[in-house]
Amino acid sequence: MAQYDVDLREYWRILQKRKYFVILMVVLVSIFSYGFAKLKEPIPLYQTSSAIKIERTSNMANVMGGGFYAQSEKITTHAFILTSFPVILKTAQVLGWLPKDLTMDDAQTSQSSLAVLQRLKSIVAAIQQPGTNVLNIRVISTSAEEAAAVANALAVTYKNHNVQQKNKQVFEMRAFLEAQLGLTEAKLREAEENLQSFKENYSLVNLDMQAVNSLNRLINIEEEYQQTARLKDEIGLQIKMMEDKGKKSGGSEKIFLPDFANSPIQGFNAKLRELTLQRQTLLFEFTQQHPLVLEINDKINAVILETNRELKSMYDNLISKENVLKKKYMKLKEDTGNVPERTLQLNRLERELNLQETLFAELKTKHQEVLIQESGKVQEVSVVRPAVVPSFPINVPSKILIVFTGIIMGLILGVVFAFISETLDTSIGTIEDIEGLLKVPVIGVIPQLEIEDREKSQVGKVEKGGRGRHLITHFEPRSLAAEAFRSLRTNLKFISVETKGKVYLVTSSFVQEGKTFSIVNLALSMAQAGQRVLLVECDLRKPRVHAMFGLNKEPGLTDYVLGSYHWKEIICSITDVMLGDFEIEDILRTPGLDNMNIVTSGANPPNPSEILNSKKFRDFLKEIRDDYDIIFIDTPPVLPVTDPSEVAPNADGVIMVYKVGLIARGVLKRAKASLDNVNANVVGVILNNIKPETGPDYFKYHTQYYYDIPKKGSPGKGKKAVGDITQKVKKSIRPSKKKFRIAAMLLAMSFMALGIFYRDIARVLGLE
Repeated sequence: MAQYDVDLREYWRILQKRKYFVILMVVLVSIFSYGFAKLKEPIPLYQTSSAIKIERTSNMANVMGGGFYAQSEKITTHAFILTSFPVILKTAQVLGWLPKDLTMDDAQTSQSSLAVLQRLKSIVAAIQQPGTNVLNIRVISTSAEEAAAVANALAVTYKNHNVQQKNKQVFEMRAFLEAQLGLTEAKLREAEENLQSFKENYSLVNLDMQAVNSLNRLINIEEEYQQTARLKDEIGLQIKMMEDKGKKSGGSEKIFLPDFANSPIQGFNAKLRELTLQRQTLLFEFTQQHPLVLEINDKINAVILETNRELKSMYDNLISKENVLKKKYMKLKEDTGNVPERTLQLNRLERELNLQETLFAELKTKHQEVLIQESGKVQEVSVVRPAVVPSFPINVPSKILIVFTGIIMGLILGVVFAFISETLDTSIGTIEDIEGLLKVPVIGVIPQLEIEDREKSQVGKVEKGGRGRHLITHFEPRSLAAEAFRSLRTNLKFISVETKGKVYLVTSSFVQEGKTFSIVNLALSMAQAGQRVLLVECDLRKPRVHAMFGLNKEPGLTDYVLGSYHWKEIICSITDVMLGDFEIEDILRTPGLDNMNIVTSGANPPNPSEILNSKKFRDFLKEIRDDYDIIFIDTPPVLPVTDPSEVAPNADGVIMVYKVGLIARGVLKRAKASLDNVNANVVGVILNNIKPETGPDYFKYHTQYYYDIPKKGSPGKGKKAVGDITQKVKKSIRPSKKKFRIAAMLLAMSFMALGIFYRDIARVLGLE
C-alpha cells in the first residue's frame, strides 16, 4: 500500500464522506440525551429567601440608664434561635399548618404536629451574609408559592418573637408595679385616715425637740429592722420557690429571679432564660437523654445552684442584721420609755404615712419608666428583603443546556465513529490506495453521475429516450464526464505507444461497477479522435452494448463462432445505427460515430465460456487486428464468471473498472490476482463514480467553465444547448433535490425543537 501523509484535507474528505452519519448521530444523541434527562428529571425544587437585619442597639431603658438589657446576642445565636422549636411552631400556626390554640406541650406530644414541624424545619435554613448583620432565611420547597410564603412568615414571626423575648421583663415588671401601686395606694389612704383621726381625737399637733429626736432614732431603727425582716422573708420565699420548682421536670422554665442591685443575681435571670430557650430548641430534635440536652440541664442546674448559694448567703446576712437591729431597737425603746404613749403613737402614724407616701412615689416613678420602656420596645430584628415567588426550579437543568450538550456529544461521537468506520471500511477510497494495492496506474477518473443511482433499478434496460444518459461523450461532449473520458483516451494512447497494443479488454471485479458504461464512452471518445474503433460485445450473459446503440443483438459474435456468418457480416457500422432507434439529428450531434464499428453478442449461448475460449474466436481477434486502430472487448466481471479469464490472454492489455466505495479491497485484489494467474497484462484501472469527497484534489481543478456551449456573438460566455436533455435535468432536478433535503432536515429539526421546548413556549404564550 502506498504511504502518504494524512493532512487536514484527508480529515475533511472523511467528514464529507460520512457527513450524513455525523448529522444523524448529532440528532439521535440530542434526542436521547434530552429524553434520558427528562426521564430521570428529579422533582422540581424551588428556592427563595428573605433577609432580616439584626440591630446591635439598646432600647430606651439603656438610654435613660435603666440598664435592663445586656448586649445583643451574636448573629450565630440569632440564626440558631430562628430555627428553634418555639419559632417554628409559631410559624406553622401563622401559615395555618397547625391550630393557633395548640400549646407547645401539646405539639411536643403529638406525632402529626411533630411531623409538620419537622418538615417545616427541614426546608428552612438561616445563613449569615458575610461581613454584615444580615441573616438570609433560605427556603427550599417543591412549591414555589409555598417557599415564598414560608420565608416571609418565618421572617415576620421571628421579628415578633424577638420583640416579645427582649421585652418580656418589661411586660412582667409593668404588671408587678401596677399590682403594687394598687396595694400601696390603699395603704397610703389608710395611713392618712388613721393620722387624721388620731389628731382629731387627742388634739396633738407637735412634740418637743428632745422627744422628736428620740422618737426619730427609734423610728429609723424600727424602719430599718422592718425592711430587713421583709427582705429576709422575701429571699426565704424565693429560696423555697426555687427548690420546689427545681424538683419538677421543666420547672426551671417558670423561675423568675428578683433584681437585686449590686448583686451577682442580677445576671442570673437572663442567663437562665437563654439556657432554657436552648433546652427547648434541643428537645425539638433530641430526647431528654441526649448529651446536648443533658449538658444544657447541667448548666441550668449550675445557675440555679449558684443562685441558691447567693440567696442563702444573703439570707444569713439578713438574719444577723435583723438580730443586731432588734437589740438596738430594744435598747432605744428603754431609753425613750418616759415619752408619753400618745406622743409615741402619733410619731408612728406620721412615720407610716411618710413611708407609704415615699413608697407610692417610688412605685409611680418606676411605673412611668416601665411605660416609657414599653413604648420604646427593643427592635433588634427588621425585615430588609421579603421573599418573592421563584420562577424556575434549582435542581432541574436547563433544556437548552441539555440539548446543546447532546449536540456536542453527538458531534464528537459522530466524528469518532466516522473515523472508526473509515478505518474499518475495506473499500478503497483514494487513488494512492488503488495504485499501491494493485501495483498498476490509475489511467482514468470518472466523476459521479446521477445516472448511476437511477439505473440501479433498470439493469439491462436502455430506453430510447434515455440513451443520452449512457452515451455521455456523444450527447454531452462538453460535460465533465466527457472530458474525463477524453483524459482516459489520452492516457490509453500513451500506453498503446509503449506496449504497441491494439486489443484491450475492459472488465470489473463485480457487477454494477459501470464496466459497459465506461467501455462504450471510451470507444466513442477514441472514434471522435479520428481512430478506427471496433467495440466487441463479449458479455454473452447480460449484453447491453447493442441496446445502447439501438442495434439488434443478432447476428453477432455467437453466430460467427458457431459458423453461421462471416466476421465481416456481423460488424455493425454507422448505417446499422441509422437504421436502428437513432434519429438523424442524434447521430449528427457529435462527429466521430462513423469511425466506430460494433460487434454485438448474438444469440444467447448455453456455454458462453466455451464460445470465448474457442479457436475461432481467437482467429477472429487476429483477423480484425489489422483493420482497426484500436479494439475494445466488453466482458462480464472477473469474479462471478470465468469469461474474462478466457479472453484476457488474447488481448494486448486489460483495463479494470472499479466503482469507488462499492467493492472491498480484498475483492479487488482477488480479481487482479485472477487475471495475473492467466498471464493477463493489466495496464490500468478506471475509477468510476468518484465523489467530490473521495477525490477533492481531482475536482478542485475541474469546473464546467470550459465545457459549456458558447452563445452566439459571445465566445467568452457559455450557455447550455436548448436541446440538451441532460443539462436540463441537472439544472432542474439537482438543485431541487438539494433544496428538498435541506428543507426536510430543517423541518425535522424544527419539529424536534418544538417537541423539546413546547412547555416553555406554552408558558410564554400563556397556554399553561
